[in-house]
Amino acid sequence: MSTRSSIVCYYDVVSPYSYYGVKLLNRYKTQWKDVDVELRPVFLAGVLSGSKNQAPANVAAKGAYMFKDLARVSAATGIPLKFPSNFPTMTVPASRLLVIIQKTESVATYEQCVEKEAYWAEDQDVGQQEILISALTPILGADKAAKYMQQTSEKEIKQQLIDNTNEAIDAGAFGAPTFIIKKAGSDKPHLFFGSDRFEVMASFLGLPYEGLAPQTSPAKL
Repeated sequence: MSTRSSIVCYYDVVSPYSYYGVKLLNRYKTQWKDVDVELRPVFLAGVLSGSKNQAPANVAAKGAYMFKDLARVSAATGIPLKFPSNFPTMTVPASRLLVIIQKTESVATYEQCVEKEAYWAEDQDVGQQEILISALTPILGADKAAKYMQQTSEKEIKQQLIDNTNEAIDAGAFGAPTFIIKKAGSDKPHLFFGSDRFEVMASFLGLPYEGLAPQTSPAKL
């Protein structure tokens, strides 16, 4: 039983709300000094299948809403977003690569890689290995990025992503981002879903919340 509260964020690069969720969690955690935060990659299609859910883009009304909502979230948070030309792309290699980086590199380096805006702000198809390597080279260096990419086919790495995904499903996840929170002094997990739950999460843990950071000019919707 930990004396500190904890937040585990299950995310997939292919999810736009995961992109916002990771960005916002890393923004807020600078104020949440007594909370342990971990970003854990999953295979979103596996989570959806395991929970018998569907991606918003596969439901006409949800898909239409999502495109409008993403622009509003970008305007409210100041987080850039350019909807990628190839959506959804295959992000399993990216997720496996992030598993390797999390195991091998510092937390700061791993979080830099997770927050990379290549797919959701720069329209780079990170489903293509050469683009993924290029995107992470400024952070890791070309040699490491290529080396880690080769390791994504290793059985241990594949299994870790599967384990992360099953762990999320067992915790009750039905999409991404999913946050599993434990209060200090308790082992009881509490699930929060979506990148719009930070105010509620902060209240639940008794943490400061200063709201969304507005842009200087509104986005064109």
